[in-house]
Amino acid sequence: MSFLKSLWNSRYGGIRFRVMDIACAGYLVLIGTCLIFFHRTVDDWPRYVVVHIVLAIIIVEFVRFAEKRPQNQIVWFLRTFYPIAVFLIGWSTVNAIVRMFFGTFWFTEPAIQMDKFLFGVHPTVWLQQFYNPWLDELMYFFYASYYMFLPSVALVLYIKGKRAEALAAFSFLSVTLLSNYVLFYLLPCLSPSMAEGVMELHTKTHSGYFFAWLIRTIQSSAGIAGGAFPSSHIAEVFVLSLVALRYVRKLGYFLLPLTVGVSISTFYLRYHHAVDPLFGYVWGAICFLLTLKLLKNRGEDPLSAGSTN
Repeated sequence: MSFLKSLWNSRYGGIRFRVMDIACAGYLVLIGTCLIFFHRTVDDWPRYVVVHIVLAIIIVEFVRFAEKRPQNQIVWFLRTFYPIAVFLIGWSTVNAIVRMFFGTFWFTEPAIQMDKFLFGVHPTVWLQQFYNPWLDELMYFFYASYYMFLPSVALVLYIKGKRAEALAAFSFLSVTLLSNYVLFYLLPCLSPSMAEGVMELHTKTHSGYFFAWLIRTIQSSAGIAGGAFPSSHIAEVFVLSLVALRYVRKLGYFLLPLTVGVSISTFYLRYHHAVDPLFGYVWGAICFLLTLKLLKNRGEDPLSAGSTN
């Protein structure tokens, strides 16, 4: 152990690894390691192990490279925004490996029953009575607005010259999204549009116009099975709204109410059970508070006394 510590210090001593770096590299190592022991339902599992471990090494090496070149604008831009690649890779691999622990989507039925217990009905079935082209289009618009949360916060901060705040934003987001992915593996859950217990009760289909076409196109290639609970979409937009309120308040005032529309759209459009966004808010709040504490303790929160950004 002392040899490994000495080896680490000889190469990375003095390099500043931020919360976002630890979250991204740590997530990749965690999933890669778990696959070594839990892979019965995962085809071609050695490839996923290698990819996750190699990517973690690349992140550590890239941070080392970037931290020595803080004045290089291109390098520092990549150093700030690279977690997006980790988020996309993490999302894209859920389909293939989400059942590695249990072999089934075991949490689907509990999610359905929680919906029925809390609301007295199956919300996604009950909402069918309100389907019409314009309301459907509005819901698709809200769902599409999810995709502008990340660029609207991170890019605004970066363009305004708030580089430390942009790094902090990605720390908040890395902890939130990547831990939410871990919950997908522990609580694999099919959406209402895939769950047999609810799917047969859906007798109507959505219509809509431009945004309906746009989201259906995206979902046809980017949709995943098993990643419904809790809603990572809602955890993400809620945390980004809170980040905006902290670092660029006017934007936060705009984004926070919009999260409500995104939340409703997730189960109106059957991408989530109603409990998924509810627990998405809970998980987002937990992750925001936890990350804020970490940032303050490590001197990475620009608004805290003693910050070393």
